[in-house]
Amino acid sequence: MTELSNIPHDPHWAIISTTSVTIPGDERSRTNPGHGYPERTETYITYQAFTSEAEWENQIERLTLQKYGQPFRALKVEPAEIRVRVSVG
Repeated sequence: MTELSNIPHDPHWAIISTTSVTIPGDERSRTNPGHGYPERTETYITYQAFTSEAEWENQIERLTLQKYGQPFRALKVEPAEIRVRVSVG
């Protein structure tokens, strides 16, 4: 999911996992250490929401059976209800 608006407002199931992207350094960092932008790895958390418990369970099974799969957490999500009160004194 890339947009907060795509996450269901109602109770749902979810899988949270991590992914990483390696960003290569520029030429200056390779030829002149200490200058330029060095190579780095950025780690992100991904959130998959499911409105079907069966689809969620199927995805957990697929992730569990992967030989070199990424670690993940499976969740049952109950979104909080937020109320705002305004008072004038």
